[in-house]
Amino acid sequence: MRITSTLLLIALAAFSAKAALPPFRSAPMHDHLLEVNAQWQSQDPALTRLSDASAFNDESERIRTHLLLVRERLAQRANNALAPAQRANRIALLQRLGDYANGRRFPSNHVLDYRNPVFIDPYGVACAVGWLMIESGHADLARSISKGFNLGYVHELIADARYSEAVGTWADDHGFTADELAWIQPGYPPSLPWQPLGGGSNGDVTVLEKLNDGRLLVAGAFTNAGGIAASQVAIWDGSAYEALGNGVQGDVTCAVEYNGSIYLGGAMLGGTSDLARWTGNAWEFSTVFDGKYPYISALHVHNGVLHAAGTVMGFAGLTEFVQRLNGATWEPVGSPFNGRVLTLASHDGMLIAGGEFTELAIPTEPIVRHVAQFNSTDWVNLAAGLDAPVRDLLSAGGMLYAGGDMINNIVPRFGLARLGAKRGQQEMLMPNLANYIFPALGDPRITCLAEENGNIYFGGSFIVSASMMTIGNNIARWSGVDLVLELAATDGETNAVCVHEAALVIGGEFELWQPHLSSLALTTRIDETPMISLSAAPNPVIDAVRLSGLRSSHLPRRSRYVTAWVAKPLRHKAVKREQ
Repeated sequence: MRITSTLLLIALAAFSAKAALPPFRSAPMHDHLLEVNAQWQSQDPALTRLSDASAFNDESERIRTHLLLVRERLAQRANNALAPAQRANRIALLQRLGDYANGRRFPSNHVLDYRNPVFIDPYGVACAVGWLMIESGHADLARSISKGFNLGYVHELIADARYSEAVGTWADDHGFTADELAWIQPGYPPSLPWQPLGGGSNGDVTVLEKLNDGRLLVAGAFTNAGGIAASQVAIWDGSAYEALGNGVQGDVTCAVEYNGSIYLGGAMLGGTSDLARWTGNAWEFSTVFDGKYPYISALHVHNGVLHAAGTVMGFAGLTEFVQRLNGATWEPVGSPFNGRVLTLASHDGMLIAGGEFTELAIPTEPIVRHVAQFNSTDWVNLAAGLDAPVRDLLSAGGMLYAGGDMINNIVPRFGLARLGAKRGQQEMLMPNLANYIFPALGDPRITCLAEENGNIYFGGSFIVSASMMTIGNNIARWSGVDLVLELAATDGETNAVCVHEAALVIGGEFELWQPHLSSLALTTRIDETPMISLSAAPNPVIDAVRLSGLRSSHLPRRSRYVTAWVAKPLRHKAVKREQ
């Protein structure tokens, strides 16, 4: 029996939209299996029968289920072409595969921040295929693969001149095809070291705000933070939480530090107020948008002046506008909008507003499509505007970033955009969202943004599928090119994100994954491969391509080979790099 490598590129690409499911989410069993290994689609024609709703406590439980089901399917296959010795070896290794699965000791992916096979991890834990090699007396082969191509898929190992003969011979001797081994081999999700921030909170977190003294303000719908009684607001000092007096009641939507005081905005604060000020000793409550239900949606300090966006609810309807504090008096900034203002920012010396609005609510109804700038007289459209509500704005690196709705009523929207310093310059950073963002429950959206070292971190309610074997939702990173990578698979929406003391901190509605507050040390993050300059020959490519300008440090685990796809004829080649 000779091993052949089946090219599944087209089938896998067609399936990519489904590979985005955390283990604890209830979904048909076949979706969970496809998440662990896309080979299920081609190897098991009866896969769709596994439609019962399923969920797992963690990834190891899901991988165990995958391995046991693959073992069951392989044991049922007729292998009349196998010699007696091959059949005996196959039966023995399938039995050992069950032992491996039930042991639940699987490799950790500490190398890549997306789902990928790991042959042997740094702690010596082997993947299923590597473990079968070791158990069959071929530990040297497993160690050789780990040393030279630790992150390779089985089909890539078979195509690699270094391992093709040895792996093919081992597979033949033990009665397996390359496709069967590829079906066994799971992909492992990234093991990014997220930790509950100080133990987290007992309720949703809606606001994270860095204070001038280096501490972090946390606000939301909780009554306890890190074991400390705190009514909806607390301060994290790097080691413990501190309550601010008796806290507040109501809905907290935003926060800002201004003139040495902490301000919270929202609704029903202190009874019927929409603004709360912490003096350092006590809370003072006031009303900015006076009406039947005062409400502040955003607070921001622009040019040393406190600004607030909010809603006045009267008998005639809603009035949505921005105000600024002039001495002790709040005064309107420009005309009202026809929809809610959700965020305020400063960029290039201008005050910027983003939200659900599309026009100014005045007789001439000038168009301001979800993002507007104040020109000292009134609000005007910024660039060409955006095609969906803007839920957060971030000025960083001389650019203005906008996060908002990704899909509205199945129609793709901007999701993430970058607006340049020059008027009219505008970039959509998620063109059509087709390759890596898919709907969660309801319409997916980005609600919060943060930046560090050129990376844009964004949270909200969405599912990420950046590659065939990737899962993640509600928190991700845009890395400065047309690339989005997931950072975690949370069980609830991310409402707030910030970078604090060299860590990415997120707060939200998640509870099972982490208790509403979590942090990731950015000093241990995995950076993307740097931008490099390559030359290739021949051009056009006929069979093989030679690359130059690529050093070993550019590839994970210092692999000596880089994989390339060539089109005429369609063939999978291992291409050696010139140092």
